[in-house]
Amino acid sequence: MIVLSLVFYFCSHVLSQKYEGCFRSSVLDPDLPTPISNRGSMPAECIKKCRSRYYMFAGLMNGQDCFCGSNYGRKGISTSCTYPCTADPNNYCGSQEAMSIYSTGQKGPSPPRRIEIIHNGLDSLQITWEPPNISNGNITSYTLKAAVIETHASDLLPVVESQVQGGTTNNITLRDLQPGTKYNISIIATNTQGNSKPAYISGWTLIAPPNKPIMPKVIEQTSTTITVLLSEGNSEYGPVSSYQVFVVQSGVIPPSSPNIMYYNYEKSKQEGLAYYITGEFESSEFYKYKRFTVGDGKMIGRYYNAPLNTQTNPQIGLAVISRFQREVQFAYSDLISNLKSYGKNENTKMDTTTIVLCVAIGLLGALLVALIVLYFVLRQRHEKFRMQKLPEQQELTLQGPLYEVDNMAYIPEDVPERINHYQELKNKVWTIPQNVLTISDTIIRRGRFGTTHTGTVEKDGKSCTVAIHIIADRVLKASEKRNMLRELDVCIRACPMKYLADLVGTCETHNTLYVVLELPLQTLKNRLLAARSGNTFPVDQILPMGSMIASALQHLENCKIVHDYLCARSVGLCNDWTPKLMGYGIAKYAVEDIKYTRWNAVECFGNKKKQLPAVIWAFGVLLWEMLSMGGTPYSNLVLESEVEEAVERGVRLPQLLDTPDPLYEVMSSCWHVESEERPTLSELTRLDTLSICPITTITEPCIPELELN
Repeated sequence: MIVLSLVFYFCSHVLSQKYEGCFRSSVLDPDLPTPISNRGSMPAECIKKCRSRYYMFAGLMNGQDCFCGSNYGRKGISTSCTYPCTADPNNYCGSQEAMSIYSTGQKGPSPPRRIEIIHNGLDSLQITWEPPNISNGNITSYTLKAAVIETHASDLLPVVESQVQGGTTNNITLRDLQPGTKYNISIIATNTQGNSKPAYISGWTLIAPPNKPIMPKVIEQTSTTITVLLSEGNSEYGPVSSYQVFVVQSGVIPPSSPNIMYYNYEKSKQEGLAYYITGEFESSEFYKYKRFTVGDGKMIGRYYNAPLNTQTNPQIGLAVISRFQREVQFAYSDLISNLKSYGKNENTKMDTTTIVLCVAIGLLGALLVALIVLYFVLRQRHEKFRMQKLPEQQELTLQGPLYEVDNMAYIPEDVPERINHYQELKNKVWTIPQNVLTISDTIIRRGRFGTTHTGTVEKDGKSCTVAIHIIADRVLKASEKRNMLRELDVCIRACPMKYLADLVGTCETHNTLYVVLELPLQTLKNRLLAARSGNTFPVDQILPMGSMIASALQHLENCKIVHDYLCARSVGLCNDWTPKLMGYGIAKYAVEDIKYTRWNAVECFGNKKKQLPAVIWAFGVLLWEMLSMGGTPYSNLVLESEVEEAVERGVRLPQLLDTPDPLYEVMSSCWHVESEERPTLSELTRLDTLSICPITTITEPCIPELELN
């Protein structure tokens, strides 16, 4: 084995250290530019130092000075390498006018530098890096591998590999990763001659919600408590950290987003909410609380377990919580209802008073039946007597026609009938038959009035993808129903328009209203981010698309509608790059839940009502997003309060490297402090008359957690 090791060392080091020749050089301008040592170096030592620094060549001058570089011979060949090496007199080490050049055996570039990880969804990580500082030629590609170090998944996870062609791209999004998993990510740079050593970084993907817990089972019930049996939760996408038991008033459907946490009993009462947490405990204490009594009046965790009124038939559920670093995800079980059917209620134990009341009710019922029977008997006898007496009386005649009058449903003519606004709205849109509507399990978002799902609708023989807002119409409060109808009316007034994602129609069942909205195949934000990973995005379409979006906003202005959430995530894209503006009216619940401060005009800070000039401001930020290929506005500022303070001080988004001055002037005018100085939408529809440069450099990162709630 020792002999083989020596042979391998000789082949890989000695043979690769080829003497290239003697070349002209000088002390002030050496042929190899990087000095390493001037302390009696010999060829083998100088070669080792240069190779460890990833240089292709090593050179020696003046008998002892060591230099490194990846190109040599720019001054021509020399015959003046006559100085013996100070540390190795058997070899020559250049002279004051010449350099002895050796190859180090290095072929590939040095490793990539300054690797960073940016979270980009639950199952993906965006990786950025800087190119090797010593390329040793042209970089042709980068190869990235993500191997699992630590995970909560029960199955073995494969290595994810991806390759970026070309040497100019310095970021990529690794997809199909497991949420809640730590990956070791390596990057290898490749030039025309070989590969670099890998550079490494490790990081966690974001955790996802735990698996939906099993609904608790009621095992005992009293007038103020309900005892339930809990089932242990599990998650493939993060740790199971703790559990919460919550109570919901009968007939109420609480929000169940993985990012929503309920309040305690006192705060829920203050906020007027119909649901609250009644107890929380760590996963390590599950064995203690597996049999959980709701309403026992104790403090469980930080929560007061308030006594119940079981006559109101409260609903009970279990929440499983996953916490990791600063992330929190929730999963909610189905709710127990119809509690009266479970177990035995102590109030059903009949005491003496109950028995007396039951007997009294029975006697009174029997008496009532007897009186009714007596009434009919007496009436029948009276009729027989009357029929016998009638011939002896005079003939009865009517003095005029007999009219039968029913005044029970009389409505005075001078009282106007109330207008049914709900019916009027329904008459304006297509009523979709149930058999042409298909709803998938994929939830886009949980909104104010219900959940929004993807789905399909058949119309004119064609199937199109839609967003379906499912509204539990019967359980909405009157005020909520009015708000819902106002937002639905916004979509009705705006439609149809070529550059808007229109309202398709509505479908109604006994308990549920389905609002069906046009859903473009992808959003502008996603297409911009995909361009960072090598997908095509036609830069010459940016200004025409901006002009079309301005036309859509102008149409909304004519309908007296102000768009509240204008950004790249609220713009859909068709296959022909036609934009479809989404997120207005009730359609805002079909787009991602956006933290909107980074698009807000300066006059809107402090939750002030948005007017049309604020839409102009957001349009300027949208243009910046497009030119930065989906970059996060003010990505250097983490807190929304920091963004507000900076904008109020006059800080604006920077001019990007490839943005022409006239175009940036238009964007800057959208961000004028005085709203009267901002351009009109009519002026912005002529945006496509400007020119645009090819985008060669992407400098602004995309940080989704700064953009989304």
